[in-house]
Formats: sequence, structure tokens, C-alpha cells
Amino acid sequence: MIISETRIDGHSCLVMDPPIIPPGAAVIVTLHGLGTNSDDLVPFCEQLNLPGCRFVLPDAPLHLPGYSEGAYAWYDFQAHDRKEIEASRDFLFKVLDRFADDPNLRPTPESGKKQVPLILLGFSQGGVMALEAGLNYKGKMAAIVSMSGYMPDPWATLTKAEASFETPILLIHGTQDQVVPVDGSRHAVESMRKTGYKPVLKEFPMPHTISTESMSEVSKFLQEIINKNR
Repeated sequence: MIISETRIDGHSCLVMDPPIIPPGAAVIVTLHGLGTNSDDLVPFCEQLNLPGCRFVLPDAPLHLPGYSEGAYAWYDFQAHDRKEIEASRDFLFKVLDRFADDPNLRPTPESGKKQVPLILLGFSQGGVMALEAGLNYKGKMAAIVSMSGYMPDPWATLTKAEASFETPILLIHGTQDQVVPVDGSRHAVESMRKTGYKPVLKEFPMPHTISTESMSEVSKFLQEIINKNR
């Protein structure tokens, strides 16, 4: 993968590209958890083994007091300030808009540009924001993946949701997670189903982490989405 950096609203955003980007390549916007940055999930993206995809890894826009330099957050996890969550959500809308166009600079003659499948994927706080931004983005979302996440305010997230009820949504969670208990994903699934969505929850015997088995499940899910959107 070829890694470059761009800035959106003053925040760093890593871009991981294959040597040759096929027309209409899927864009997987990948969101880190609390107290880390975009570098944290680079190995994860590489290990997903999804050739031909573009990965976009933005830094979260907040720096919380007491955390080291380069440690970012999508919102204050203690306050769960709805305004902070919405501000980070709106920042992610800009990221999605920025990469929604076909990344190919030279599409095949007369082929025109293809619609790019946009996928939002996140871990922990990133998983929260994947649901928040993915369900409320006005553009088309090809899929949403939330790993070890939850939905702080289901009514606020879902009451004016923009995503189609047919949007594929996968939630991954560890039954031994003591940082974000698995009930967070279970409640999110219940709320989405009541609204009309059809999320799938896969539980694994693991703590607050990404295991080989859970990564394999995410890779399989994403490969199906990518093949469907080709």
C-alpha cells in the first residue's frame, strides 16, 4: 500500500492506496478509538487483505486534557456531549464528501466516473462514530461496521437517519469486553431494528480488542460488499 497524508479542516488524514486504483474502488473510512490516532489502525487495514481498496484514516478532531500529544478523541467519553458527537459527525461528512469521487485520475476513455462505494468502519469510539455518521450521511453508504461500539443516544442518532433501511450494518463485539460491555452493541442493534434497519451482531469471546477471528469476519463482510458494488 502507498500511504500519503492530506488535511481536512486542519486535521491529518492518512490515505492508503493500492499501487493501481481500479475505477470505482471502494473507499473504507476507518476510525480509531479514544486516545490514539490514524496510525493505530494502519496494520489492521493492511491485514484485512482487501486489494484494490482505498483506506482513509482521519484523526479525530478533539484533544482531551491529560492525554499525550497525538492522542485524539471523537468526544469526551465521560460527558457524552451531544454537541461534540455532532461536530465530529459533521467533520466525517466532510471526509466522506472529499473521497466520494472516483479516485482514478485517468478513467478508461468513454467510461466516465463510477460511483464510489463508501464504507464507514470504526473501533470503540470510532465504532460509535461509524454508526452516528454512517446512518446520518446524506450520500449513499455501501456499508457500516462498528467494532466494540455502542449508541449513546439512539433517539438522537436514528430519529432523522438518512441511510436506507437496506444498508448492510455489521457490529462486532467481545463478550469479555470490560471497557465497552457487549450490551452496548446489543442495545444499538435493538434500537436499529425497531427503526427498520437490519443490523447483524457477531459476538466473540474476547476483551476490548480486535481478534484474528473478528478481523476475519469483518474482512469477509467487506469483501461481500465490495463484490456486490463492483
